[in-house]
Amino acid sequence: MNNNVSITLSLDKRRIKTNGKFPLKICVCQKYPKKQKYFPTKYEFDEEEYAKIIYPSKEKREKATITKLREELTLVKKKAVDVADKIVPFDFDFFNKKLYVTESQESDVFYQYDLYIKKLIKEGRIKTANSNYECSKKALINFQIFKNNKAPHLLDFKSVNVQFLDDFERYFVEIQKGSISTVGSYLRPLRAIFNIALEHNIINNNYYPFGKGRYVIPSGSKVKKALYKEELDLLYNATPLTMEQEIAKDFWFFSYVCYGMNVKDICLLRFENIKKDTIQFIRAKTKKSKRTNIHPIVIPLIDDAYRVLKKYSITSNNKSDFVFGKISDGMTETEKSKKIDAFNKFISQHIKLLAKSVGLDSDISTIWARHSFATMVINSGSMELAQECLGHASKKTTEAYFSGFAPNTLKDISKSIMSFKK
Repeated sequence: MNNNVSITLSLDKRRIKTNGKFPLKICVCQKYPKKQKYFPTKYEFDEEEYAKIIYPSKEKREKATITKLREELTLVKKKAVDVADKIVPFDFDFFNKKLYVTESQESDVFYQYDLYIKKLIKEGRIKTANSNYECSKKALINFQIFKNNKAPHLLDFKSVNVQFLDDFERYFVEIQKGSISTVGSYLRPLRAIFNIALEHNIINNNYYPFGKGRYVIPSGSKVKKALYKEELDLLYNATPLTMEQEIAKDFWFFSYVCYGMNVKDICLLRFENIKKDTIQFIRAKTKKSKRTNIHPIVIPLIDDAYRVLKKYSITSNNKSDFVFGKISDGMTETEKSKKIDAFNKFISQHIKLLAKSVGLDSDISTIWARHSFATMVINSGSMELAQECLGHASKKTTEAYFSGFAPNTLKDISKSIMSFKK
């Protein structure tokens, strides 16, 4: 048994039920740090009944019902001990989830999806929950329906093998006419669910279908999501045709000059993040993914950024207020997510129209500001600087934002390699 945890069964005498009985609880005591919690069972007894169960009578033959109850309670305690043994370090919340889940539920992929989606929503990661995991789950259910599965909303981990994943890929590309990159976007959340199941001993490595020699999740070809110097100049000097285009342009370039700050972080900026001539903040994504060694991003307030702050900031003397007033502390995490998403779509919708009016790529969106910033910094000769400014823990992540060298740069390289000619 886990040496840091002790488990007993006891009657909860804090409240008596109308039938004169007390509920039986599983008492879990953690030694370090010292903590105790009670977990319910379906059983209830009065004190005399419970005494007969835990103290067997040696003088007379006891009733079969008493013997049966004693065996059942022995199994209840054994399950609790077995669950606690597998949780290292021990965690009460995880113990609670594991204790009441049935074996069939635990081995169901979609049940694990639902647990993780609830966790993401609780953490305020609404977009990840809905756009990534809900969409992935729905795609897999639709595949089950296509296969005429009698229970399409159930999927055992052991059923998801290399053949299953190959069939899903063919179904989505050939039948649904979807892209191979979208297949990857649906299967990466599934792989994350498998990793959680592996970590929690729900499955062992023999049933893990991903990786070298198994199924390799496809990744689409890199799509250009950045503007180069000449294109940035063209967009910067473009005259907005509507008020909406003016707002979109202002915030797009605010994102660009603020080291590619994404729209969520823009909306989350508080007045306390403005420090004289700098903006200092911690990315929302970093707060969720890291717990140690978190460093704020420090951005010098150049004229273009300061102009947008002065133009769009709300009037407030409260340092904890959100600068642009797109969200408020009184909103739920879901409400904040919807507001941020709507503002993101607003900027993308109207920057596309402005870009199109001056002959630029009409696919431009808010993420292009971040990619454009990264590309400009890397083209200046510093991948490490781009990594620091973007707040990436890995250089590999930064490389994914790089849209390649500008065409003129490549032409100069081609000329330079033949500079030896006389």
